Amino acid sequence: MDVSQYLEIFIDETNGHLQNLSDCIMTLEKEPENMDTINEIFRAAHSLKGMAGTMGFKRMQHLTHDMENVFQEVRSGKMKVTSGLVDVLFQCLDALDIYLENIKNTSDEGTDDNAAIIQELNDILAAGSGAAAPKEAEKAPVGKTEEKKAEGYEGKYLQVEFSEKEKDALQEAEQKGLHIYGITVYINEECLLKAARAFLVFKAVEELGDILVYSPSSQVIEDENFEFDFSFYLGTDVPLERVLEVSKAVSEIVEAVGAEVKYRDLEAAQNEKEQKEHENRTAAEQAAASMAVAPVPAHKEAEKPAANNKKQNNSKPVTNRTVRVDIEKLDALMNQVSELIIAKNSLVSIGATEGGSMQNQSFHEQIEYLERITTSLHESVMKVRMVPIESVVQKFPRMIRDLSKKLNKKMELYMSGEDTELDRTVVDQIGDPLQHLLRNSADHGLESAEVRKEKGKPEVGSIYLNAFQEGNNVIIEVGDDGAGINTEQVKAKAIERGIITPEQGEAMSQKEIIDFLFMPSFSMAKKITDVSGRGVGLDVVKSNIEALGGDVEVKSVMGEGSKFTVRLPLTLAIIQALMVEIRDEKYAIALGSIQTIEDISTDEIKYVQAEEVIHIRGLVIPLIRLDRILDCEPKEEESENLTVVIVKKGEKYAGLIVDALIGQQEIVIKSLGKYIDGSKLISGATILGDGEVALILDANTLL
Repeated sequence: MDVSQYLEIFIDETNGHLQNLSDCIMTLEKEPENMDTINEIFRAAHSLKGMAGTMGFKRMQHLTHDMENVFQEVRSGKMKVTSGLVDVLFQCLDALDIYLENIKNTSDEGTDDNAAIIQELNDILAAGSGAAAPKEAEKAPVGKTEEKKAEGYEGKYLQVEFSEKEKDALQEAEQKGLHIYGITVYINEECLLKAARAFLVFKAVEELGDILVYSPSSQVIEDENFEFDFSFYLGTDVPLERVLEVSKAVSEIVEAVGAEVKYRDLEAAQNEKEQKEHENRTAAEQAAASMAVAPVPAHKEAEKPAANNKKQNNSKPVTNRTVRVDIEKLDALMNQVSELIIAKNSLVSIGATEGGSMQNQSFHEQIEYLERITTSLHESVMKVRMVPIESVVQKFPRMIRDLSKKLNKKMELYMSGEDTELDRTVVDQIGDPLQHLLRNSADHGLESAEVRKEKGKPEVGSIYLNAFQEGNNVIIEVGDDGAGINTEQVKAKAIERGIITPEQGEAMSQKEIIDFLFMPSFSMAKKITDVSGRGVGLDVVKSNIEALGGDVEVKSVMGEGSKFTVRLPLTLAIIQALMVEIRDEKYAIALGSIQTIEDISTDEIKYVQAEEVIHIRGLVIPLIRLDRILDCEPKEEESENLTVVIVKKGEKYAGLIVDALIGQQEIVIKSLGKYIDGSKLISGATILGDGEVALILDANTLL
């Protein structure tokens, strides 16, 4: 069977299960007795095993099978969860991650059997349950299926309890003169997909007649909660041999046995069974009345809620190559598209009719209507593209847990705002910068438990990640309550490297000194570690975030901690922009960056350190002459009044001098690819209504 068409779904689903497993194992480390979590881990491992088996990824399937074995023992109360088990489980997840990465890149899981991890799982299992390594124990004795067949079919059907509906179906089939066959089918004990085999048998026999009763029920079979055999009653007019032959033709079916039955025999058997059960119940009630009832063992009591809660624990949706979309968002989108078609039809009909001013007025009305719909449609599409940043940040608690052990520091990660939504393309690329900032906080931000104790701080360091929306931006703050950034050391390093002179260093603000950390290869690390170095890679963090149209700032207080603030645009595809003109060329500036627009006279321009500035409402704002930066021809005659667009990035302001304003417009950003890869000044281009191309200026780079 060609399963390559299902690869995307497999990758997406596996990502979800692995994240769910990671979250559950983190919970289990803190609450080893939590039966809901234990049950959820068993279910996720079981699902992964089935999926890997279906796709033919044997190594992945074996590893998850052994994980499932361990949790079967934990569920039944024969084993306890220890920190050693949790460590091995995390090793299993890392191994499964590597398999998944290989599958993404090559459609194959690779050749690593992870024998050492599997052996560790088996050793834990053997030690925990007092049995031999389960590899041998799990394999069925050769004669097991033969023994079952020797029991014969007769013992099977007597155990089936019929509902009223099933009784009616059996009776009706008999009245129609059909044969009723009771069939028991035995599946090979090495089979990985019992349910799939059972349903293939059902499909085959349904071509010969109607299945009247399933035993166990079809739902139980679908959930794979049955042994390696199942029974059913078939109403048909073909001979029994034909039914058995068709059943056995399905692969991995070892045997099918059966017999013809009469409804009255079945009814008599069930009545007899009910009578026996009634007698047994009565005897038990009398015994209970005459003596105190023994308490239920604790582990048995714990098993009960597991079954009840099994269906409540749904794994969280995780995005990969696909986006899971709320149906209401799609309904809204569909509605806008239908409105758009109506508007188009109206314009076509106006174009077809002849008329004077009336036609002209109708035409303008329809254009306005079309404008409203397209804006609304754009908003709907944007909402569909938006996904919560949860898909990126949910892997961080596990990372901090591993770092805590690796660095031998006590630390806790606190996250808020995981449901904050960002454009899909931004979410995909923000993971690495955030991961680096968190590693930075863990490695260089937080002090060791001894140092924290001396300073009177709690031994457990706090790292936090907060996300929230602010206007057209999403803000993500990554901070810690560690030592903070030593600006004197940063300044000394900058002087040592010849970036600034000691005199310049004296005049610099704390913020300007901290900004040195974002310079390429400016490292403050005493020694290079494989975790991070404050400064190693911060330039990469900055360039990655700026590539997404965002920016990053740092605030730090010595001895109290640091906070990195990442500001990102909500979306990258369509933005509101101010169109400006510079020497007959049109340019766009994102409205999100613009604070105000001022008309100033040339007399108001002052000079600070030979740079042009203006003083407005208590702020000294440097001026940027865009015509010079864009290398335009100088004007023959300087006008006395200048139009200045005031832009802001974080705490910084600048005034962009333009020749003229055209107005606000919604623009679609088109990438220029590698044509102007070197220039960060231009963040893309847009096509205007008349077909002209306008470049989009990046205000962040200008600042």
